[in-house]
Amino acid sequence: MEELGNLKIMEAAPAIRKILELGHSPWLQGQAMLALAKIEGKKMIPSAQKATGNSDPVLRKAALQTLDLVGGKTSAPVARELLKDPVMEVRAMAAALYASEFPKEAWPTVERLTGTEESSISSDLMRALAHVGSEEALTRLEKLFYAPKANKRRGRDILQALAVANNQAIPLLVRLTAHYAPNKTEFQLGQKLLSTRDKKIVTASLRGMLLSEGTKFHANTAALMAEVCPTQELGDLLSAIWRKRKEMPQEAIQSGLNALSKIEPSRYQDFFSHYLKSEDPITRAMAVRCRGLIADKDLFETFRSYVHDEHANVAQAALESLRRAPWDSRPKEGLIAYLTRSLSSSEESVLMAALDLLGKRSTIDEFDSALEVLKPFLGGEENLNREAAAKALNDLSNNERIADISNAQGFVGHWMIVGPFLNDNKNSAAAKVYAPEQDDDAETYKTEYRWEFGGGQANNKELDLTWVEASAQSVEGEVHVATHMPVPVRYAVAYAKTELISDEKRFVRLEIEVRELLSQKIWVDEKEVADFTFQRNELSTRTSARMRSKPRQTKTVKINLKKGSNRIMVKTATFGGSWWLRMRILDEKKEEMAKGITLAESKVRPK
Repeated sequence: MEELGNLKIMEAAPAIRKILELGHSPWLQGQAMLALAKIEGKKMIPSAQKATGNSDPVLRKAALQTLDLVGGKTSAPVARELLKDPVMEVRAMAAALYASEFPKEAWPTVERLTGTEESSISSDLMRALAHVGSEEALTRLEKLFYAPKANKRRGRDILQALAVANNQAIPLLVRLTAHYAPNKTEFQLGQKLLSTRDKKIVTASLRGMLLSEGTKFHANTAALMAEVCPTQELGDLLSAIWRKRKEMPQEAIQSGLNALSKIEPSRYQDFFSHYLKSEDPITRAMAVRCRGLIADKDLFETFRSYVHDEHANVAQAALESLRRAPWDSRPKEGLIAYLTRSLSSSEESVLMAALDLLGKRSTIDEFDSALEVLKPFLGGEENLNREAAAKALNDLSNNERIADISNAQGFVGHWMIVGPFLNDNKNSAAAKVYAPEQDDDAETYKTEYRWEFGGGQANNKELDLTWVEASAQSVEGEVHVATHMPVPVRYAVAYAKTELISDEKRFVRLEIEVRELLSQKIWVDEKEVADFTFQRNELSTRTSARMRSKPRQTKTVKINLKKGSNRIMVKTATFGGSWWLRMRILDEKKEEMAKGITLAESKVRPK
């Protein structure tokens, strides 16, 4: 019913009225009355006035709440009468309603009902005090806020009550809101209320809080200022006061840094620079981030010591802030040299920030140098480091060196591919030997091609196929085989070959990605080492997983490489599956790129 009322669904009114008239409980009837008031408005005044005389206090209170919604001044006489009600909850609601229309007349009753020694005072009485809004009433609210016997909800109830108070209550609203940290519901409530109030009065109230001798609530006050009145007037005051007070808590300093960064960072450069020298690492890190908001071509030099700060959060802040430096701002020794220590940091947060900065601020002419520096990450066991390093290289090369990044991780980044050869939805070609299996160095292969799509000629024709270069299309070595076919295909076979150079005889593992409705047969120097075929639902039967992406897994095969060149050839066939190819060369035992292996490079070098 409440939702129907909030949405003012007129069609629901007859059914709700039946509940009001015939409901089995006073509470249910009261809720029906309130819902109808929201839908029908002033039409409900007579019904509510009548219900104020009901013998059940629950219904009497609901009637007063209804009149509070739609009754206006006509409700005052009824409310005045119910100030004598024997039930406190009804008297409290009557006091709030009466005070909203006749605050001065209501004050004696409200004062009597809101003694500070009470541990529990209803939210309606709080609202009554706010409606009265006099200096005495607001003082009473503040005393209730600080009362030692007050329950835990009282602070929130008082802030909610102040929503109905006049502008005279703004200083109190500021003071009470500043008692709470910004992540508290009470702070957010006070902030919301203050955002709609007279800015001059709010500014004056915040100014008074900033100038107060006590610093206990300065952190919250600065946060409130940043959200409600982020003005230069208050920012300049905060900047001047904070630096003069040596006893200022670190939490307040940090809140002040955050507040000034939201006003006009360049105006407070001296303030931020002052706290760059702070001994507190959290404050120092925040000062670094704030200083980084100011455009400065010398920012790399300014942050040189902070990039290598002994505290990881400071170093991370400096590295992340340098991403915002003007584009023509660069360290004199070059970015890779500048980041050398950061890239060897044992702190993961620092390493990740350094890799991200390298990717965002390096240029493609630095790719080869960066690739050499990052090879230990690319070939290592740590997936997070490997992925971050690969992303950085891909970012700085603008996606132009994907295959080389793949190679550096042990993924085969360069293949020679020939196809398509005929297949069908039963994968009949898996058992068929096509010409590349007999001669994988022929210049051309003749094969039959069958159109498998609507709207074209169904007649078969003969194709002359040649080996074409296929480079990885993701930094993890993925090749979309279908895009390298000279004609459209649905069911088809292709052959892919590459060379591995081993510096000695050794065992390694091939990690092959497998998918459903796809088969892959693999030879190493003409010796078959693996044959995988997966039907629909064989890799995953979970609907949720299948909806997110096409199921895929990896399989590993141990192989023996001879010293020198080793040729790998894959027969990959789709019989309805997503046609991708991916292979990685792993150490015999460790989950890292096999050492002593050189992967084939592109015959066409990047520009």
